[in-house]
Amino acid sequence: MVVQFVTRQHEPDVTVMGFTGHLTMGNSLVEVEYAIKDRIQGGPRKLVLDLTNVNFLDSAGLGMLVVCSSVMQQAGGRLVVAGAAGKVKQVLQVTYIDTVIGIYPDLASACGGFAGQTVLPTGA
Repeated sequence: MVVQFVTRQHEPDVTVMGFTGHLTMGNSLVEVEYAIKDRIQGGPRKLVLDLTNVNFLDSAGLGMLVVCSSVMQQAGGRLVVAGAAGKVKQVLQVTYIDTVIGIYPDLASACGGFAGQTVLPTGA
């Protein structure tokens, strides 16, 4: 299954990218990585990747999450994951990704995790 995604502003300073399908090796994963990096370059410094509708994640998908998190940190912001469940949540826990990326049970708590957080403005 090809991964699909939509991007929306959840709060004035929080961007949410919601995914559906599988985050697995292939062309669509490369497109997702480019879209996330493009978003980061475009300015948001608080980005939530909503994985509520993702039902499979392989090592390439994990790698993409870590790379994008690193790009965001270098840009002075923070990337977090929301809604991972089932096998996806299990993979994130077993690989200790939660030590690198904030993992939240749902979108509301992920957005709440940014409360009081200061990030660098675009171009800083």
